[in-house]
Amino acid sequence: MTGKKLDQNLKKFLRHIDAIRDTLPMTLLLLEPYSKEANKKFSKFLDKSVTEIEDDNGEKKLVVKVEDSKILDKLESNASISSLAYKIIPESLFVSLISQYDAFLSRLLRIIYELKPEILNSSERNLTFSQLVDFESLNNARDYIVEKEIDTVLRKSHSEQFDYLESRVGLKLRANLPIWKTFIEITERRNLLVHCDGVVSNQYLKNCKEHKCKTDNIKVGDRLNVKPEYFTEAYKALYEISVKLSHTIWRKLIISDLKEADRKLNDICFDLLDSKSFELADILLSFGYKQNKHFNESLKNVFVINAALSKYLQGEQKECEKILKIKDWSASSDDFKIANAILLEEYETAYSLMIKIGANGEIDKTDYREWPIFTKIRKEKEFQETYKNIFEEDYAVLDTPKRPVQELVERELKRNEELKKKTVKKEKSEKEKMADRQ
Repeated sequence: MTGKKLDQNLKKFLRHIDAIRDTLPMTLLLLEPYSKEANKKFSKFLDKSVTEIEDDNGEKKLVVKVEDSKILDKLESNASISSLAYKIIPESLFVSLISQYDAFLSRLLRIIYELKPEILNSSERNLTFSQLVDFESLNNARDYIVEKEIDTVLRKSHSEQFDYLESRVGLKLRANLPIWKTFIEITERRNLLVHCDGVVSNQYLKNCKEHKCKTDNIKVGDRLNVKPEYFTEAYKALYEISVKLSHTIWRKLIISDLKEADRKLNDICFDLLDSKSFELADILLSFGYKQNKHFNESLKNVFVINAALSKYLQGEQKECEKILKIKDWSASSDDFKIANAILLEEYETAYSLMIKIGANGEIDKTDYREWPIFTKIRKEKEFQETYKNIFEEDYAVLDTPKRPVQELVERELKRNEELKKKTVKKEKSEKEKMADRQ
């Protein structure tokens, strides 16, 4: 029995929420110039064709010619729709995030029933004799029970879903889980957006208060929105919850597959480091090395080294060294020794270890080019020379493809910078012309 299905389910969910997360800035960036243009045209028309008068009661009113009224309505509609998009798009994508989590949980429950079929023994689902006769096999009847059980669980609140999982799997899933309050608040806000157009209800405040969520100055009747910063925090919360939930269940129900569980969790953390998602990397690497059991010491060491690396890449050297002190690295293999030396910036020791490891050792060419631990040292001339002596070729960083959103953001930033320079140049030129005239 392996955790392959758990891993596949988690990967599918993470990829889906990554796609949704990337869609928001891409959409807003593409929308921005059209929105600005719509508002610019509307403002220009107001200045040119609309006049303000004062009636007999002293009230100010806007007056437009009859032939221009349809143009005014259309321009106002265009500007209004563009502005609404900035509200609707983040909210719609936020709701999609939670929907993806619900789909993830549905698949997770099905996997749990496969791993621990006795859970269904306590199910209250009943079949009449006529229903049972209609099924072609006991497996079909079981599938029917599973569907009904999953449907019942998904109809519960997200808090009650965790109650269900804890009682069936026999784990305290919310122990040492600070993100729980955020998780509850975002799921409650999702309910408001779907059912109440985001208007705060007593139920929202009651549920948030019960779980000690932060709802400062929020009162019944307020309308909650989804700002980009809030959207990002929701994404991170769901990412963290899903990884911890999947791997906690994996380690509980399939203890014989601990080696693969360690590896797959390390893969997730490595991807986070590679994409510079340091906040999530810190959380999940800490979760990784603090597990009670690992397949072996080497796999635990990977969590520790990468946890220190995350702090190192963020410029938090003291925190990096604090994590490294968890272990005495003197008896470790050379790959861990070189990692420890680099993180402590003991570069001469690192170069000596590179030569000792050689071309066919524990660290190969790909590691030197891809592993983020070499991010700083690879800029050193001596590192490049040592690499060349070992592999008889010049050192080159592996240029990994960027995500589409990264390319778009960088392109837009470059375009905006060029426009800014042109504007400054134009203003400077106009000032010089005015000065010459004077």
